[in-house]
Order: sequence, then C-alpha cells, then structure tokens
Amino acid sequence: MKTTCFTMLSILFALLANVSEATWINSAEEITEEFLLETGSSSGYTEHIAHIKQVFKKFYVRTFLEFGCGFSTKYFIDNSENVISVEFVTPGSGPDWLKYCIELYQDYPEWTPIAYFAGPGLDTSWATHKYLGMDSVYRACAYQPVHRLSYALIDPSFLSDLDNFVREQTALYDIDMAFVDCGVCIRGDLVQTLFQHVPIIAAHDVAPKDIRHLDDVYGYGRIVVPPNYIEIYVPIGMGTAFWIKNEAPYLGVIEELKKYVNSKK
Repeated sequence: MKTTCFTMLSILFALLANVSEATWINSAEEITEEFLLETGSSSGYTEHIAHIKQVFKKFYVRTFLEFGCGFSTKYFIDNSENVISVEFVTPGSGPDWLKYCIELYQDYPEWTPIAYFAGPGLDTSWATHKYLGMDSVYRACAYQPVHRLSYALIDPSFLSDLDNFVREQTALYDIDMAFVDCGVCIRGDLVQTLFQHVPIIAAHDVAPKDIRHLDDVYGYGRIVVPPNYIEIYVPIGMGTAFWIKNEAPYLGVIEELKKYVNSKK
C-alpha cells in the first residue's frame, strides 16, 4: 500500500501529541534546546537538531531558510540573525499549522513566515508574507507521493516556480543554510533547486544512499549532487542528509560533521 503525505502528516500530529505532558506548546519560551534534544530522542520529530547543531558550532549563520516550520524553528531563531520559514499551502495542505506557528513566534521580529500558495480556490488574504505560486506546484505535490515520480515528466514549470522563489529570497538575504522538512512531498525537488543558491543544505527523513531510490515518497533518490558539493549522511533515526559546498569557508563544517558521524558509529 502506498503511503501518502497525508498519512505522514497524521503520523506527525500523533507524534506532536506526545512531545510534552501538555497537549500543545502554548509559548515559544517553552521550546528550549534541551526540550528539542529530548523530543528528538523520544519521538524523532526534532532529532535533526542534534545534527544541525554541529553546523552552528563551526559556522555563523546569517540567514536560515527552512521549508516546513515547527518547534525546531525556535532553535534556528535563537542561533541565526534571520530565519525565513516557508509553508506550502495547497488545497491538500491547509494553513492551520502555519497559523499556529505564526501565533507561536509572533514576538520574534527576526522571523519571517512565508505562505507559499499553490492551487485553485485558496484564501490568501490572511498571510502577511506570501508567494503566489503556480498551480503546477500543487499538482507536483499531489503527484509525487502517489507515483514516486517527478511531476516534471508531465509539466516542468513547477521547477521554474521553485527556482524563482529561491532566487527571490537570495536576492533579499545572504542565505547561509537551508533545511528541507516540509509537509508536502516535493522535498527532493527543493533540495535540487537549492544547489548553487545556498552553500549548506540539510534535509530530514532521508534514507541511506543505497536504498534511497526505493519507495521514494519524497524524491530524494533523484537528487543529482553537483561536483562542488559533498554529501554527509547521518544514519540516525529517520535519517538526515547534508549537502555542503566543498569550498574553503565550509571545510570546518564538513570536517565537524564527518567527525560527528564517525563518533556515532
């Protein structure tokens, strides 16, 4: 039976119900680094924080771009000058989660939430920061989890739309790192789009290389890594992958992550 992104979202909300004794997080101040690390160990939901922390130890991040906001956003806010959080809002992925995060982080001026709207019949009036994407992005989000194939085989225009969005952000900010962990299933396409625009890229829920192409719900198996990037895979929990420019400013990060992975073997 094929798993859809909607099933995965159901699993996510089930995990969130158990991340603390409270039913829900009501204040961003409750989201400490200790809380995130403990939650990562117990549920896997924020397990990537322990890995991404190795990057922040070695590299000063001016602007952090994340696709998929959540409790981890607080860590990025605390450790970066600026954070841009992007949520895709489509007819199949509503705005409730982003609205919850906006309420949670409303007192942090260094945080910019962007609603990436794609698809017909959407109410866009509530979003202060928005991007009106092409309908093909919505169709790609629906096509990928069902067929395990890129919608670019049918209509590649959604890739141009993703690229246009990323170019708009990099024109406004010096983006040092991006993280892909969104609720929609075009994660592989997003990582591919980020190459050459962002020097340090990370993604969650990534399988090991040798089986990444199997049951490829997120499209990570199709990623073609450019020769000037190096991949470092953290085989813990759901799996986290880093793609880093193999250039002088980032060599410290590469070595730190390699050392970190070796310490976990």
